[in-house]
Amino acid sequence: MPKDIYARDLNAKAMPKTTLTLSEPIAKTLKVYTAQTKNSMRAQSEVVEEALREFFDRHGVNVEA
Repeated sequence: MPKDIYARDLNAKAMPKTTLTLSEPIAKTLKVYTAQTKNSMRAQSEVVEEALREFFDRHGVNVEA
């Protein structure tokens, strides 16, 4: 394994994980959107986090840093 990849992985901030249950249409849309816009299925968390931030912002909910 290249040293630069290993060092980057060690320095990455650990993110909490959660499990979501989505309806079939929402799960399929998330999968297709992520593949088309992010070129990686691993980016689903990024898409969901962005959507949640927009949702909280619209509803006046403060997201702590």
